[in-house]
Amino acid sequence: MSSAHFKEESQAQRQLPKLKSLLKKYRQVKTMQASLLQLSELASTVTDLEDFYPALIDVIQSLLTTNSMHIALADANRGLNIVYCHNEIEHRLIEHVEFRDWRKGLTGLVYLDKKPLHCSAAERMALAKADKIVLYGSSFVDWLGVPLRRGNHVIGVIALQSYDSNLYFDDRDCQLLEFIAEHIVTAIDRVKSRALLESSIAQRTRKLTESNRRLQLEINERQNAEKAHHALLAISEIVASTRSLDKIFAKIHQQVTCLFPTKNFYIAILDDNHRITFPYYHDDGVIEIDAKRRAEAFADLALKTAKPMIAARDQLVVLNADGSRERKTQVLKFDYKNQPQTWLAAPLMDNLEPIGIIATQHYHSFEAFEDKHLELFRFIAQQLASAVMQDRDMSLVKQSKEALERTVSERTKELQASNLNLRMQIEERRKAESRLFYEAHHDALTKLPNRAMFNDRLSHALRHVKRHSDRSFAVLFIDLDRFKVINDTLGHHTGDQFLIEIADRLKECVRDNDVLARLGGDEFVVLLDSLASQDDVEEVADRIISAIEKPFEIEGNCLYSNASIGIALCNPDYATASDILRDADAAMYQAKSLGRGRYVFFDDSMREQLIASMTLEQELRLAIKEQQFELHYQQISDLSLTNTIGFEAFLRWQHPSKGLLTPSEFLFMAEETGMILEIERWIVREVSDQLRRWNRLAEYENALIGINLSGRYLTQSNQLCELIGLIEQHDIAPERLILEFNERAFTQQPELALKNLKKLKEVGVKLALDDYGSGSSSFNFLHSYPFEFIKLDRSLIKTLSGNDKNISLVKALHELGAQFGYRLVAEGIESDEVLQKLQEAGCEFGQGYHIARPEKMVGNEVKETKKSYA
Repeated sequence: MSSAHFKEESQAQRQLPKLKSLLKKYRQVKTMQASLLQLSELASTVTDLEDFYPALIDVIQSLLTTNSMHIALADANRGLNIVYCHNEIEHRLIEHVEFRDWRKGLTGLVYLDKKPLHCSAAERMALAKADKIVLYGSSFVDWLGVPLRRGNHVIGVIALQSYDSNLYFDDRDCQLLEFIAEHIVTAIDRVKSRALLESSIAQRTRKLTESNRRLQLEINERQNAEKAHHALLAISEIVASTRSLDKIFAKIHQQVTCLFPTKNFYIAILDDNHRITFPYYHDDGVIEIDAKRRAEAFADLALKTAKPMIAARDQLVVLNADGSRERKTQVLKFDYKNQPQTWLAAPLMDNLEPIGIIATQHYHSFEAFEDKHLELFRFIAQQLASAVMQDRDMSLVKQSKEALERTVSERTKELQASNLNLRMQIEERRKAESRLFYEAHHDALTKLPNRAMFNDRLSHALRHVKRHSDRSFAVLFIDLDRFKVINDTLGHHTGDQFLIEIADRLKECVRDNDVLARLGGDEFVVLLDSLASQDDVEEVADRIISAIEKPFEIEGNCLYSNASIGIALCNPDYATASDILRDADAAMYQAKSLGRGRYVFFDDSMREQLIASMTLEQELRLAIKEQQFELHYQQISDLSLTNTIGFEAFLRWQHPSKGLLTPSEFLFMAEETGMILEIERWIVREVSDQLRRWNRLAEYENALIGINLSGRYLTQSNQLCELIGLIEQHDIAPERLILEFNERAFTQQPELALKNLKKLKEVGVKLALDDYGSGSSSFNFLHSYPFEFIKLDRSLIKTLSGNDKNISLVKALHELGAQFGYRLVAEGIESDEVLQKLQEAGCEFGQGYHIARPEKMVGNEVKETKKSYA
């Protein structure tokens, strides 16, 4: 052997152990790869953890040379539970305290710390002495545990134990165990997902099965409902289209049999004697002797119940009108041989009364009929009842038709006999209608056309003029003077005769083509048609005035009158007949105001006056609503002591655009429209409030206030009561209030006025007669009326200036005042000369510009005047 060969052999001998070591490592790596591949396949194919865990033992033993292992997983309460344990030394490990108090075990430390733990026997003792764990079971040589992770969450722990003193775990074992832990988590998730999927599939399968069952039931219900609907519709068509009642019964039986078993079917009807008859009866059972009696007994029960019903097993189910069902015990008393097991019936009703029944029966089943059949039978019974009543009505119609034909024949003869009489009545009615038309368009007294007919003719004339501008007409509005005096003095009969005579005279004054009409009372109108000039109008007006002013001899009385005539000429601007009448009426009032017995043509100035009057009325109503009025007070002085005893309140209107207005500018309108009462009630309230405020001032506590009132309070009891209530309502001393009335208040109804004056006196107010001496003043007012003051009119006082003619009158009135209990008040004192004459004549009190002008109240005081208060 050469040295080179020996050297190579020697070198090979040295490398042989190294090659054996490499071969061993290669085999170990190959085994590890095979084991890890087996673990990966096991984790990806596992379907049951009970099979996975035992198979995992072989893999772990091939990789780590130990088969002592346990796996713990976290539950829903974040506690650990051992799910698998393989330990030949400690086979009852699952029962130990570590998992009753898992936080005190090594497994718990791994779960809580969320990281691997490698612990030897010595380290275990150290942990136990530090009270971090509790010792249990046999002592191991080495222990290795790693957490089971799902992402960032720890779901459990896998741990290995070594009881062999030659076997210790190292970092490589820890890495292998962590790799195994990942596949364990994969297997656990796969099994849970599969279990969850299978559970979901099973649950979904159950739901689909239940839904399918309900759907099938609904389909069956809908099919049955559709079948019932078609049958019921067919029944309705049978009743509507079939005339024979027997055919209707048979066809309805055929339709009902399509819905439920009704081979045994019959219809019972009450005859005129209320006995049960069976116009339709079909029974496939054995017909016994008592079958008819049994049917009659059940029909009698159904008629008494008068509701759809099912009888079975001595139980009765009744369907009420509201759809509710009532159950009760019911036993039919008859021979029970071959008795049907179930009955179903519904009454035939007419006007809430049973007239028969429809019924079916079953001999073999107690459950042949259901509650839902009650509704069907009720509908069928309604249709049958309609058919039965229709048949009866047809019989009655036939009878009625025969009776009608007889009646028509008899009545035809009667009508022929009365036809002639009817024609005569129609003719009489035509005459009556003509008479009524005449009466509706003519005045009953004078037989002249009335307002309705005149308006019609005037409208026609207006339309004619608008079409033919060369034509012309005029309207004369005539009002008689003194007619009211004649009517009131001589009576209505004489007044009517006077109007008839007026109508006759007016007929003679107008032309044949003119229209003369009476509007009412003493108002007549004339439509002068086809005028050539205004002279024609004046000629007719003169004739009318001349005719009316002649004396009238009526029932021994010689009467006189005049006519005031307003004339409105046609104008294209007129829109309606009422516009023309309005203007003619306005012209007539203008004629009256100019002295009566004359005629006046309407012009635009009159319309302006009317518009101004309407505007004043509207503004006055607004003034009342917005209280634009104010009171000015003029003092009344004691002429001998120059002391002020009180004031007279004068009304003023603070007009928004015209300034301060006196009563002479607006009070006539208030009198005419009746608004004077509202204004005077406002004055009473204002004066009452002023007296109440003066009660707190010593210098005014005895001052009087006088106000002028309308005479309507003395002739209208309701207005008087309202005035008294207003005075009492304000809780003032009534004796400080002076109510002044002028002589016009007593001329119309003196007795009633005196009576109402006494009522006011009883309230406690003071009364004054105003404007005495302005006209033909009567001494009757001085002693017969309860006045405390007589106020001498300013026109009488004015005559005393430079003239002593009426001084004796003032003296006489003063002397009478001592006798009759009144005191004199002079109005309109405007000079010192008049004042001295009044003092010498004995006049006690006075007022006027010489003493003080009317002033507005400032605060609670009147502005300074010439005289001071006492």
